Amino acid sequence: MTVREFLRVMWEGKYLLVGAVVLALAAAFLYAERKPEVFEATATVQINAVDLGDGDTPATTTTVDTDPRLVEAPGVLELVGEAVGQGASPRRLAALISGQYDAGTQVMTITTTAGTPAGAVELANAVASAYVESLPGVIDDQIAEIDARRDALRAQLDTVDAQVKSKPKDPLAGAERSTIIDQYQTLSASRSTLESIVTPAQVLVPATGSSAVVVGLPRATIVLLGALGGLAVGIGLALARRALDSRLRGRSDAAEAAGVPVLAELYGVARAAKSYRRTPVLPVSSRVASPFTESIRELRTALHVAMQDREHAVVVVTATDPHAPRSFIAANLAASWAMSGRATAAVAGDLRRPDLEDLLPRPNGPGTDPDGLRPTQVPNLRFLALHDPTMDPADYLATDRVRETVEAARDAGEVLVIDAPPVLAAADATILCAFADCVVLVATAGRTVRSVLVEAAERMRINDVPLTGVALAGVKGDSRMVYASTYGEPPATEDVAPAPVTAPSTPADLPTDRPSDRPTDRPDDPPTFPPTGVRVPEEPPAAADPEAGAPTPAQVAPSIGRLLRTARRS
Repeated sequence: MTVREFLRVMWEGKYLLVGAVVLALAAAFLYAERKPEVFEATATVQINAVDLGDGDTPATTTTVDTDPRLVEAPGVLELVGEAVGQGASPRRLAALISGQYDAGTQVMTITTTAGTPAGAVELANAVASAYVESLPGVIDDQIAEIDARRDALRAQLDTVDAQVKSKPKDPLAGAERSTIIDQYQTLSASRSTLESIVTPAQVLVPATGSSAVVVGLPRATIVLLGALGGLAVGIGLALARRALDSRLRGRSDAAEAAGVPVLAELYGVARAAKSYRRTPVLPVSSRVASPFTESIRELRTALHVAMQDREHAVVVVTATDPHAPRSFIAANLAASWAMSGRATAAVAGDLRRPDLEDLLPRPNGPGTDPDGLRPTQVPNLRFLALHDPTMDPADYLATDRVRETVEAARDAGEVLVIDAPPVLAAADATILCAFADCVVLVATAGRTVRSVLVEAAERMRINDVPLTGVALAGVKGDSRMVYASTYGEPPATEDVAPAPVTAPSTPADLPTDRPSDRPTDRPDDPPTFPPTGVRVPEEPPAAADPEAGAPTPAQVAPSIGRLLRTARRS
């Protein structure tokens, strides 16, 4: 996964990410507020030692037992409980006390914890004093242990002496007797040393109030760790959501699922549809470059290559599910071919939802042509509606009458674009695809489930439908598409005022308004345009030649883009 893909996954799961961080911060803040403070105090005890030896033998160091666990011995805890009072039990005190012995410095460090600094200091000093008081008893226990070991060695020595008497020349018995005597003498020396220790230990550094410190993490650190933990959990949830999400994510997913190439990624479809609802002008017919219009032209080019220069081509646009913007894409695709100068017809093949008829309304002019096609507001584009309320849509589309109608519409122009219903919704799409030279399957990135696209493509293959490729909608625009849609436009300047919008002076190019028809009190009002993008005068031009007739679509079309671009820059 690249950094860009990772950031996109995080953006898609931003609500999970933010929710996890907020919850973790709240939990960390509550814990930091309610967590009781614990203070730690330390006292040190110096252990005294005695060195014995002479010039011939090395000195030996003897000390009291320095096991750190002795600071938690029952005798020490009883003395501590009496010192601190307040009914402290030995078990509870043992959990608050710990010891650590340093053999190099012969110092026992006693550490205690309590809810207040004074309590920790008092407990540390009490434990240090009780530990020092208990050491004479520890020495007595050590002496008693030495005496027991000496008695055991004496008994072993008696047994070995009896063996030596019975076998005077036995070397093993003699060596064992010497070892026992050496051990006995060592224990005797240690016993004498312990008896010579008058003061086993003393408190070296008592605990003080200034030495008490807070145990645990500061509040700010806890909150920071909570935020980092929430961030980690949020990232994990976002990645898990992406891993469990079966929807299409891009070109590679769609191509792999459908088994055909992606003809075009349609950028900004939702924004283009919103713009159409606000001002009912098809984006392609407005001649305003945008990522969406460039994507439609890319789709048109891919289909043109697939047509292999057919004189009369039929293109069927269908979709995987009802949510795909199929009709809007079909209308703009047909308008794109018409704007390129090719005689194009659009057929509303979805009898259940004939949205294409609303996208291509009638112009202000005559009705249906003799061949059954009616004109639209887009030059070179005509429209045909298939409808019979007396029959089921699938049954009607399978009739010879529909086949003859579609063939006549195909022969009447160069390109015939059929808007078919979704593949999996009804059998209508499969019937209409039988007329096609090229079939485009519209899917929506981030919404169409991968298995749905797989099933739709498989159904089309079973019915021997010429599936050309996939048009992937729902793709967000990037810098490449913005650059492609704005390439060739003159750079905007801030110092030079834009030129006013004026109509062409030649009546053959575009009808012009008379000066007397324009308001004099508001000379800077922007021009208004009907859905075709052609400026309509309130009255017929006074200077128009009645024999010249109305301008043709081919004469009007080149001026549409110039007017809109000039109006947008102004």
